[in-house]
Amino acid sequence: MKTGQVQDHFRKQVDNYRGLMIRIIPDYEVAQSLLVDLLPFDGTKKLKILDLGSGPGTLSELVLERYPQSEVLAFDLTQEMLDSAKVRLSRFGSRFRIFQGDYRNKELFGVGYDAILAGMTLHHLTDSERKTAFQNFFLALNPGGIFLSQDIVMDEDPIIREWHYNLWRKFMRDNGEDDSFWYEKHKEKDHPVSIESLKSWLTEAGFAHPACHWRFWNFSIVSATKED
Repeated sequence: MKTGQVQDHFRKQVDNYRGLMIRIIPDYEVAQSLLVDLLPFDGTKKLKILDLGSGPGTLSELVLERYPQSEVLAFDLTQEMLDSAKVRLSRFGSRFRIFQGDYRNKELFGVGYDAILAGMTLHHLTDSERKTAFQNFFLALNPGGIFLSQDIVMDEDPIIREWHYNLWRKFMRDNGEDDSFWYEKHKEKDHPVSIESLKSWLTEAGFAHPACHWRFWNFSIVSATKED
């Protein structure tokens, strides 16, 4: 998806983002909490964390609450999303910072992170962009750091893939959403890949121990670590 398309798409959803995610993504809040549960750090450790595609800051909020000594940089393409996050998370003061930009540009977010989180965002990248992004994330992490991604995926078996799509569409209908609208947007703009491909690309980028920790139909949580 082109940068302008992504910005326009999410600018329209700022005020209702969290509610929308709950209606179109199975166990959205469960997965967000699990993503934070998977951070392998002591709760008292001072951490520097990058939240990519942060939206209105729901994931950043969970991290800041769980790790009282942590600092989070919320990185998003849509300024309206970041403005919403800044207001909601103002109680965290200087521990929470925002940056508007395209994370495909590695120069924008720098290095020195203990964890990089990507919640429902990497499917906007093409295969080649995602491979490059994984390389950039690896370089941006400190030794011992972790990359965690919650995202839409697709099964390698076309029969299972279609089955998952049908279940997903029913889930959206049952929640009062127009499943045809969201499915067509997904087919038009998103670039989901298999878990096997994700793990392979993470290994190629230098990561160790790529793993899938959770899966619900065509949604998953994947991690990989940068060894000391």
